[in-house]
Amino acid sequence: MRDLVLLARKDDDKKVLILKRFEPLLKRACSLYIKNKSYFEDAMQEGRIVILKCIENYDLSSKCPFEAYVKRAVVNKMREFSVKANLEYVSLDQEITEDGENMYEIIPSDFDLEGERIKEENIKRLYDALYKLTKKQREVIIDFYFKNKSMVEIAQNKRCHYMAIARLKERALKRLKDEME
Repeated sequence: MRDLVLLARKDDDKKVLILKRFEPLLKRACSLYIKNKSYFEDAMQEGRIVILKCIENYDLSSKCPFEAYVKRAVVNKMREFSVKANLEYVSLDQEITEDGENMYEIIPSDFDLEGERIKEENIKRLYDALYKLTKKQREVIIDFYFKNKSMVEIAQNKRCHYMAIARLKERALKRLKDEME
C-alpha cells in the first residue's frame, strides 16, 4: 500500500484506485455517524477529501499502516461532520410565534446602551483624574488596583514603610473621589 500511496502522489488514476478501495470504509463510517440521510452524500464527499489529504500527508517512514491512518482520519471527520450536520440554524428574523414575533424580539438583551455610554464616560473621567494625582499617588493606585499588587509588595518595591504607602493611597483615593464628583 505504501508504494501505491507514493505513486498516487503523482498519478490521479492511483488516487481514484485508493478512493475505491476505501469506499466501503466511507460508507460504513457515514452510516454509523450520519443519522440524517440527506447529508449522506455530503459526508461521503468530505470523507473522500480526507482520504486525498491522507495520501498527501502520510509519512511513508511511519510505522503506522496507511490503512489505519486513513481509518482514523475518516472516523474523526465523520464525527466532526455529524456534529455540524445535526445543528439546525434559525434566523433571528424568522417568525416563530403565532403573533409574528421573531427570535430577536423574544431573546432578552443584557446590553444597555445608555449604561455602557455612562460607564465609558466614567472610565474616561477616572483616567483624567488619575493624571491629576501626584506621580507617587498615581503609581500606588495603579500598582494596587490595576496590577493587583499588595500593599506590602508596593512598600517593598518603593523601599518605604507600609503605613506611608497606606496614607499615600488614602490621600490618592480622597483626591480621586473629589475629582469624580
